[in-house]
Amino acid sequence: MGENLELVREALDAFLRGEIGRALELAHPDIECLRAPPLPDPQTYHGVDGVGQMYADWTADFDEFEMAPLDFTEIDDQILVEVIQRGRGKASGVTVEGRFWLLYAIAAGRISRMDAYLTREQALEAASPPP
Repeated sequence: MGENLELVREALDAFLRGEIGRALELAHPDIECLRAPPLPDPQTYHGVDGVGQMYADWTADFDEFEMAPLDFTEIDDQILVEVIQRGRGKASGVTVEGRFWLLYAIAAGRISRMDAYLTREQALEAASPPP
């Protein structure tokens, strides 16, 4: 298993355990994170503070929240992670479930980019180098 894959696993595991500080330690200071359309509230977060805000935004509307990785794929120097998320809405009380893909890039031994996509195809297209 490659170093990049181990780094992503460690950061994602820390986030899932609620150890946001540890997850952020593994991020490059200039990290960027994109929540790509058609995901709700698409936007780009910048820097470690932005990632902390992204984590807060991601979970803020849920009374109960859980996420689990289903699959890790190495694509050149990037890591694609398929995840499933379940949560119970604070306002509605309704339980929702969704599957999406996180694409990670690594620079200087830290996570420099983490983008969220609604489909695997969208994530794979983003992972492909431009022609």
